Amino acid sequence: MEKSDIVRFLEAIDAELTPYAAEGERLDMYLLGRSALIVRYGLQLATKDVGIVTHGETSGLQPKALELFGKGQPAAQRLGLYLEAVANGIPPVPGRYRGQAVDVPGNWKVLRPKHLEPHDLAITKLKRFHAGDREDLRILCDSGDLNIDGLHAALDSAFPHGMDEDNEPDCKPVKRHFQRLIDYLEGKSGDV
Repeated sequence: MEKSDIVRFLEAIDAELTPYAAEGERLDMYLLGRSALIVRYGLQLATKDVGIVTHGETSGLQPKALELFGKGQPAAQRLGLYLEAVANGIPPVPGRYRGQAVDVPGNWKVLRPKHLEPHDLAITKLKRFHAGDREDLRILCDSGDLNIDGLHAALDSAFPHGMDEDNEPDCKPVKRHFQRLIDYLEGKSGDV
């Protein structure tokens, strides 16, 4: 998948949503996952979906976009990609993500696709941490866009009440994966 494929997909969503938007209504769409890396860095990587952060307080445009471009929908099949909704607590996404995100350049009508800040994007990869996530983390580290202080700040934002392993079972593996990421970034390990 190339950047142009994903941008074309986002442009199709923008065009389809325009008739449904009220005057001045916009849909902020925060990109997650591998598609976010492809768009941000212009990489060629395999992906079937464009992951987006979903949250409660959004316009009616988000459900419409998912209805039109979600998995199995004709528009998604035609374009070879589908829109995947990811609840902001699932990866987890740092709480600061909206204020840190930057717009994806383009002539958007109602859609406002946004890049997560690289540290925030990295933190979303730590819970699942499968082979593709580790490859994505290597890409982020090797881009030079990550630093240890930024990763700690993003992790603190993702777990604002601390990482209590007794009350939050996902904390233990996230801590372990975070340390692997730090070790790779510091050159102490050849792999994430």
